[in-house]
Amino acid sequence: MMIDDMHMPTFDDANTQQPHAFLKFIIEKGFYYNIMLLEERHVLDTSYLGAMQPPGGGRLPPDSRFISLFSIFNITFPSDENVKHIYKNIMEKHFETFSEDIKESMEKVVDTTLKLHKQIIDQLPRTPIKFHYIFNLRDLSRVFEGVFQA
Repeated sequence: MMIDDMHMPTFDDANTQQPHAFLKFIIEKGFYYNIMLLEERHVLDTSYLGAMQPPGGGRLPPDSRFISLFSIFNITFPSDENVKHIYKNIMEKHFETFSEDIKESMEKVVDTTLKLHKQIIDQLPRTPIKFHYIFNLRDLSRVFEGVFQA
């Protein structure tokens, strides 16, 4: 079972996250209660995989007792230098047959695009109300894809 956006559930009045409490019960006990039929429903042969972003910017910290049931892997965002190096190499390869004037301006295009992307991320953070504000490397790649198609 894939559990995406594990950082999204809000805390209730008892300071719990109900979706996490429910999933924690299923993972630990292997069943849940169907309250309509008043019977146990067993969950068999199920593996659980969760994904989340780190807390901050409107993302809530998950219940530590729930998170303790998972092995945690952290994949950090590449550094600005690495991102610049990646896109600069892609641009160099694409523009190698163009004139020198265009080749020289290529690094400025990469720098300006990366600065704009960073400003957008800083000024438009994702929050529970504005959950659609997601800006990542996919968006950055679309910009360069548009440059290649021009």
